[in-house]
Amino acid sequence: MKKYMIYGMALLVLIFIAGCVASGTLILVYDIDSFISSSTSIQVTEVDLTDNSDYNDHKDKIKSIDQVAVVGTLENLEFADNQAEVWLSDVGTYSSPAEVRANATIVFSSPVILAGDTLFIDWSDALSYIQNLQTLKDAADNGHFYLYGLAENSPFSVRFQISLVITMTAGL
Repeated sequence: MKKYMIYGMALLVLIFIAGCVASGTLILVYDIDSFISSSTSIQVTEVDLTDNSDYNDHKDKIKSIDQVAVVGTLENLEFADNQAEVWLSDVGTYSSPAEVRANATIVFSSPVILAGDTLFIDWSDALSYIQNLQTLKDAADNGHFYLYGLAENSPFSVRFQISLVITMTAGL
């Protein structure tokens, strides 16, 4: 009887080790072309993760999207302090800040950027500015969505030079 218990414990240890070895963490950095969005001319960026070879190589093996962060440089081009915002939608046709706010989901809001100043958001700080993380994770899991650049107050004009850093668990 004791012999079977030892075999059973050994089998459980092997199964546990195989599960840990059979998955891994992948980090995908998706660069977004620099754009300027203003209160009179908002910009939308299509994010198609299937354009990324790393994503395509592992998309069938993705077990979970663990984190999504917005990193990069934000430049306030106006004469008043403001906060940059990134909004997410599965529709890329909104043409005004009001339309974006009514139909999309905010996923990022920066700290205040002084008038005419630039703010760099690095990965270690980025997660604290993410909002509606589950919506962002679901969009990344889907692989295709649109991002809009806005600011909290109008008028605004912000240059976005950002990337998405997506951390996922995938089977190997």
